[in-house]
Amino acid sequence: MDVLETRWDAAKETFQDSDVTVVGAEFTDGDLAKTKSIVTDYIQRFGQIDGIWMDAGATAVAATEAFEDSGLEVPPITGEDQQDFLTKWEEEDLTAIAPTYSNYQWRTPVIAATMILSGEEVPKEWVLPQPAITEDTLADYSDSSMPPLHYALCGCEDMPGYPGRWQNR
Repeated sequence: MDVLETRWDAAKETFQDSDVTVVGAEFTDGDLAKTKSIVTDYIQRFGQIDGIWMDAGATAVAATEAFEDSGLEVPPITGEDQQDFLTKWEEEDLTAIAPTYSNYQWRTPVIAATMILSGEEVPKEWVLPQPAITEDTLADYSDSSMPPLHYALCGCEDMPGYPGRWQNR
């Protein structure tokens, strides 16, 4: 199962146990134009949409643009720790949150492999944090000098050349 399907399964389970009425759920393949078109269609069908759950940053930006193009206020929205979403959130003073399935997790298997090769024991269960960027922490992570697709919680702060090699791209 792909990470996006895993995210949706968790969200769907949460929504089923709440008062939330889901009016639609569609995968957009990360295509910004497709995302904007789908959200525009839902706006035209339902008129008022009270919130948007998105599991990615760039597509969350496209979803906000559908509301703006329709002359509507952007409802509360989730996104991700991707700079384009964080910048949009900050600039437009959106009501938002950026829960993450952080891409810094890429390094966990590398660390585990290094531990194994060094003869060290790898934990049987490796629980990784799932941080969220909130209104209170947004300013700590939004950085317009970083490229739009940069993930604020990438875990790359200790890598050589960070942040210089990433900035203004």
